[in-house]
Amino acid sequence: MNSFNFFVPTQIRFGSGRRKELKDILPLYGKKCLMVSRPLNGSLKETFEEIISIIRSANIEVSFFDEVIPNPTLEGVEKGVALAVAHQVDFVIGIGGGSVLDTAKLIAFLFNENININWEEAKSKYDNPFAMSPKPEAALPFIAVSTTSGTGSQCTQAAVVSDTKNKVTFFHSALFPAVAIVDPELMLSVPSSVTAATGFDAFTHAFESFLGNRVSPITEQMSLQAIKLVVQNLPKAIKDPNNIKVRSNLAWADTLAGMCLANGGADLPHPLGEIIGGICSRIAHGDTLAIVYPAFLKHKERIAPKKFIKVAEYLGLESDPSSLRNCLIDLFKVTGLNTVLEKAKISKEESNDIMRHPLLINLQPNNSETIVQLMKDSLYK
Repeated sequence: MNSFNFFVPTQIRFGSGRRKELKDILPLYGKKCLMVSRPLNGSLKETFEEIISIIRSANIEVSFFDEVIPNPTLEGVEKGVALAVAHQVDFVIGIGGGSVLDTAKLIAFLFNENININWEEAKSKYDNPFAMSPKPEAALPFIAVSTTSGTGSQCTQAAVVSDTKNKVTFFHSALFPAVAIVDPELMLSVPSSVTAATGFDAFTHAFESFLGNRVSPITEQMSLQAIKLVVQNLPKAIKDPNNIKVRSNLAWADTLAGMCLANGGADLPHPLGEIIGGICSRIAHGDTLAIVYPAFLKHKERIAPKKFIKVAEYLGLESDPSSLRNCLIDLFKVTGLNTVLEKAKISKEESNDIMRHPLLINLQPNNSETIVQLMKDSLYK
């Protein structure tokens, strides 16, 4: 057996109703917190009110940063850090999907009394997903409460934010949350379009880490289980969003896939999707992946047929690489992900900006012609 690493320091509390345990967990991290979320009066208003009540019942003083946007920005993180400093908080709690959790992670990680953040230094210093190094001295503990099933941010060492027209991913072992609450009851109200995009995101984490060179006996089995859970449950969640069993299965798939991503890494679709998302910030991350995946599947099927066959067999399909691709094309149709590109309405100017993006040329491995062609095939169908 080859040697491998596996590292997920987050305490994961999974299951319906587990959010109520925050009352006992939070006092372990201090007396003041910053709660990071989407607008408090938005679609998750009832969830936020319940969480706030739980926080206050633990005699913890709570301040709020509820201005997180999809595809969050460096400026948003800076504003959150300023609030955390102004209120002298002891820890940060994020309630939401990937954009919220990534923002909250960075607020906690980059917290400093001087408020100023040297982004260029941070970009160069925290760019290796598998490096181990000391965390910033002033970094605060972070508690994650996920409300979607897909990003895996509640159990990864990554945080993605936008810098003008580019997406930047920061990596550090201290970006793993101290505690993650994965409560499927919080996901019952997620709209079908978000369910589809985030659920597919979970699939990609599991699938791409399975395809990579860092696959281990642990991540291989976790990946296969996550893939199967998404394929079997995502269409059901869209048809029957209040089915707690289905929501639980997707939440578990998301958690498994996040741990796989943290230890196995991603493949080409993620940087390609981030290029699209950086130029077209209105397009959700999961949707950008759906745009590039059909072309990627054709490309990867030729390169890794044995792995495609292994996944196909695990799903009970024919022992043929194309059977897996056809299964996923059917999944796209059932979930509506096959119409994402059409709905995105990417303009000619945006397409040109995407095709001129330096990452297309500099992305490793050094096969830029193939990568450029993959993006071209994705945008011009």
